[in-house]
Amino acid sequence: GTQVLDANGDPISTYDNEDIMTFARSWTGFERNKPRANLESDWDTEYWASNFIDPMFLPAKDRRDVFPKLGLEDGGKRAYIGDKVQRCDDLPPRAFLQEGARYRFLGWDSTPVSGRADPEWWRHDNWQARLVLSEANSELFAALCNKADPSDPNGPCRFEPYVTLTETLNCVGSCAASSSGAWGECECSIDEPRVVRLEPSAVTGSSKPLYYEYVPAPCVEMAFPEDGNAQVVGETYGGNTGVMCADARLPVASTACCDGSGTVQTVCIFQGERVAYATAEARCQAAGMTTCNWDSVPGTNWNCGTDLAPWEWYNPKAGLQFTWTSVPCTVQAQVDKEGYVAVVHDATPLTNPVMGRVGLDTGTYFRVLWDGASFPKATDGCSGGSCYVRGTTCVCDTSVLTTSVFDGTFFPTEDELEDQLHIGAPKPGDGYSVCQAQVCIDAQSYVIVHTLTPITSSDQLPLAFGQDTIFETNSAGKSTYLFNKASIVQVGGGYQFRNAPMFNSPVDQTQQNALDETDAVLEHYLRNSNVAPFIATRLIQFLVTSNPSARYVQAVADAFTTGEYVSGSTFGSGEYGDLAATTAAIYLDPEARSSTLDADSAHGKARDPIMKVLHFLRAMELSSAQEREILATYWRDRIGQEAHNAPSVFGFYLQEFQPAGLVNDKGLVAPETQLFDAPKLVGYMNAISSLPMFGFSDCLWWAGLGSYHSRYTLLDHPEEGEFWCEQAADFDPATPTVPQHLGWLPVSWGGTSNTNDAPASAIVSEMDLLLTGGRLDTNSRSIIEQAYSAAASGGSGTDDLIALQTAQKLFAMTPEFHVTNRVQDSTIAPEVRNATTEELSENVTETTGYKAIVYLYLAGACDSYSALVPHSSCNPADLNQQYHDVRDDVAIDQASLLPISVPTGTQPCDVFGLHPSLSHVQQLYNSNEAAFIANIGPLVEPLSDKVDFEDKIKEVPPALFAHNTQTKVTQTVFAQDSTAGGVLGRIGDVLNAQASEAAGEDVEIYDGYSISGTPKILEGEAGVSRAADVLSGSGVAGLYYPAGDHEAQIRDLNANVAASIFGETYSEKVISTLDRIDTLGGALGTTATPYNGTCSDTYLDNQFRQVARIIAGRDTLEAKRDVFFVQHGGYDTHSDNGPALTNLLSEVDGALLCFTNELKAQGIWNNVTVVSASEFGRTLTSNGQGTDHAWGGNHFIAGGAVDGGKILGQFPSDLTDNGPLNIGRGRLIPTTAWEHLWHGLAQWFGVSSTRMPDILPNMGNFQNLFTEGDLFK
Repeated sequence: GTQVLDANGDPISTYDNEDIMTFARSWTGFERNKPRANLESDWDTEYWASNFIDPMFLPAKDRRDVFPKLGLEDGGKRAYIGDKVQRCDDLPPRAFLQEGARYRFLGWDSTPVSGRADPEWWRHDNWQARLVLSEANSELFAALCNKADPSDPNGPCRFEPYVTLTETLNCVGSCAASSSGAWGECECSIDEPRVVRLEPSAVTGSSKPLYYEYVPAPCVEMAFPEDGNAQVVGETYGGNTGVMCADARLPVASTACCDGSGTVQTVCIFQGERVAYATAEARCQAAGMTTCNWDSVPGTNWNCGTDLAPWEWYNPKAGLQFTWTSVPCTVQAQVDKEGYVAVVHDATPLTNPVMGRVGLDTGTYFRVLWDGASFPKATDGCSGGSCYVRGTTCVCDTSVLTTSVFDGTFFPTEDELEDQLHIGAPKPGDGYSVCQAQVCIDAQSYVIVHTLTPITSSDQLPLAFGQDTIFETNSAGKSTYLFNKASIVQVGGGYQFRNAPMFNSPVDQTQQNALDETDAVLEHYLRNSNVAPFIATRLIQFLVTSNPSARYVQAVADAFTTGEYVSGSTFGSGEYGDLAATTAAIYLDPEARSSTLDADSAHGKARDPIMKVLHFLRAMELSSAQEREILATYWRDRIGQEAHNAPSVFGFYLQEFQPAGLVNDKGLVAPETQLFDAPKLVGYMNAISSLPMFGFSDCLWWAGLGSYHSRYTLLDHPEEGEFWCEQAADFDPATPTVPQHLGWLPVSWGGTSNTNDAPASAIVSEMDLLLTGGRLDTNSRSIIEQAYSAAASGGSGTDDLIALQTAQKLFAMTPEFHVTNRVQDSTIAPEVRNATTEELSENVTETTGYKAIVYLYLAGACDSYSALVPHSSCNPADLNQQYHDVRDDVAIDQASLLPISVPTGTQPCDVFGLHPSLSHVQQLYNSNEAAFIANIGPLVEPLSDKVDFEDKIKEVPPALFAHNTQTKVTQTVFAQDSTAGGVLGRIGDVLNAQASEAAGEDVEIYDGYSISGTPKILEGEAGVSRAADVLSGSGVAGLYYPAGDHEAQIRDLNANVAASIFGETYSEKVISTLDRIDTLGGALGTTATPYNGTCSDTYLDNQFRQVARIIAGRDTLEAKRDVFFVQHGGYDTHSDNGPALTNLLSEVDGALLCFTNELKAQGIWNNVTVVSASEFGRTLTSNGQGTDHAWGGNHFIAGGAVDGGKILGQFPSDLTDNGPLNIGRGRLIPTTAWEHLWHGLAQWFGVSSTRMPDILPNMGNFQNLFTEGDLFK
């Protein structure tokens, strides 16, 4: 559970951005399944939804990135995805009949599921050639038929959905390939089947043919075939068809034969058959013909499938795409400046175009393992030899050498075997024997050696160790077979790298190969040494305690790794990643079970809102007369969490979240408390309070948890009637109850009412066991008992029910219900919380000198190089043309841009263009009320160019391009300190300190408000300034009926300072929230703003509306300095090349227009500054569908006092790939740090120069920081 550190004591990253880009290629080609025709259908009962339930699938349509992927560095080592997997060219002949071969039942449908997609018309086609299995003679037929009694010739088949051969079978029958295919017994004449056909019969029990699909075992081919094994294949339809190289040993293409007159004929045994090149040659020779350099294959051979039906536009590239030619092929390597390699196929002397994925300058670059990290570079002339310079790359001839790894002069250690053997082998069969030399016997704890030459003594090892030697290693009970050989690609003048495997063929992509690669990637993730402690830590945090000890994490990680946990009994299978062992280790560990630790103030955790609600529903027995599904929609808006609807990939909260107060003071974390903000706490209290009376319904509309469907009569149970909300309080058995209601009744009652006259203490004790695990504090117990007794004082059955509902509501408000440890130390008297209610003056006077900063955060990384674009009058380069060249499909036409002028000579262009959606921003800019800051981003110190970055001679922020880390870095403006508070929080602390020093007493002139969650930027030092208020877009959240009726009791339940750091975080937030509701509600309750029909009702517009309301109430609130956080999400536009960004920026522009008009109407626009920001920019280059994570970006400030009409900072003067700031794919190093901007803003806000280093700890690293005079009039 602790970080791995390097020699300098710095944490070692598990992955970097290049790893992210590599693994992104592993997820290409997926498509979403069609929607279900049930609750998850397109038109859900509550809202529109796509199919997010079922797994995506991989149609074989050339959309998968097939090229090699380099794995993560782990322990200083890297390997390829696909290492230690058997090579396809090493598979034995007729692998489809070998033990372990797999088949999938297709039924009547002949279309393969795992293989390449077939044209639609091939489906159910009974007229074309199929591979038919002989019922009488085929051993494969018998295995698939699976008779109960194999000796019974008339016994019926028992077809299984999946069949794995338990022994190696003999093939049956040979036949000649022809242009019409063959229908006989042909198993011995094929390289590999796609589907096999079982004819209708009494044995099969079917009147139609049945089909099984052959599912090949996972195997890999090498990116660079060994010399002499590359052959040209060509597309089988159209003129001037594309060509590429294929490994001649693999069955990936069809057969075309030529006679002496130039006639071309395709031959096959079954439709869609693929063969290896040697098979194609033999078939042509048997027909008196030869393979040849054909111009085009006849497109009418439906029998063999070479027609390909190109008119099937809905199924492009389906079927049999390539056919062998007689032309040998050359495979080259194109090496870029980073040492990444693209495979280049040379089909000379053919003049046909090479397929783009293996073409010169158009291939996919991937990382390889260069010997000594040395490779040819264009800057060095590519080192001569067989390489030549092409732009910034080297194009090199290759030669592939296969060598033995161990020569027998010494016996390899376990680590040497792991590090140096990478090519998988089959399970040794006939001809192999186990090494019996003593050195082999001694090593059998980690390896068994299989050789073709028997070995009985160590001196025989050098003679017997060859490339065909197989080493059998064992890990977690699983045997892995590895050949004693390595494949090395030699390039140019003495460079070489280990050949890289790939699961999918560039020639004949299949879904199964892509799935095999996906499995390998997932397995690679899973086996990383960081995974076990990471999963252990997260599961412990979710299930037991937020801050587990390193010992606890180690114990759980060991159980995950070994697959076994022993505590009295043994749990787990012994396999890596066994979750039974992991779960047992979590729950049976002393840290989970010790009652002593329950009293530890830092042990345990805060609970997730959704878990609290589900616990409450189960413990209080949510019941209904008929089975009903719960529609738990919109819970995220009500309580902060909702199943399958997290706001981002990081979930509902950050695992490293540290709330201000005791948790932060102790250096601990309390992730779930990030949801303890005012709107979510109030939403929870309103929602949970509705359940006892109104059940799971919408009777309190937005305050409740259910939907209006929950009150409807089920169509097949009309006797239930419909429930009307006013009936909830009548307790009349004659009227319908809430269909989904709380059914729990205390045992001590003795019935449906308190017929036993049980005391309140008995009822509360029962509920304490069910809801708070016996941890209820004496103060909480006393409050609930008193409330129960008061409600039950009438003595009627109705009073009993009202009393029970009261107790249920109050239990859900106790700190004990919200955390898992004991809230108070029973050995000492609790401390009563100091009253902090703010008293506002009744005599409201006009505030003078008021200023406010509104921080507009564009979450997800805004593509800000589409917000500010070079337009015209550029010098020395035409930046608009560079912009179009590099941005491609993401570029915005010059005519669509909104032009703005900059002072001549201050930027590389005199005219820039704004995104077409930013018309109001353009207006503000032209009226000198807005300015842009160019290429701004998080820095620790300036970087001159990419040399500084690549050579790592300057410190940079951690985890560049990661959303969560860069959000924190951008908002703290203290990149290298992971514990830093927010820059606005620090500004507030300093302003209050300055004011207090001037007044000679404690004074608070600063207030922070978030209208969207609990952002880092507002976080100051604990206890120095009042915590920021968190509001919603609807304004100040308040307690509704029935929660509002219990506000005094809720306050009493949380009046004592909790010993538990989690309980105190909850209680303090509850009290401060209720206090600020009173203060802000009173101040803003009558504050009206003239927002009306001219403004939209977007989430962002509503946030700005609330900011305007608070600013309008500045006199009542006695405000001097206010800061506001508003957030607009959706900017992670990996899959958007324009439309989504247009909508997003349109919402920003519209919200800003309304906000500007409102503040001008208030006469306060000159006192307010709006600042836009985002965690980072996006790549200049497109990924084909959108843009990816980058670094520097462009942002604006706006306000009546802003000295606008200019661009501050320095816009890049070179946007090309060779630009000095471009570190790859258009990721630009920022030329302006956030320190530059915040320095001027803090000056304007009133921070003195002597206190400025407290605001900006890194300011000394930068020169020419913006001043108040640079930013403001």
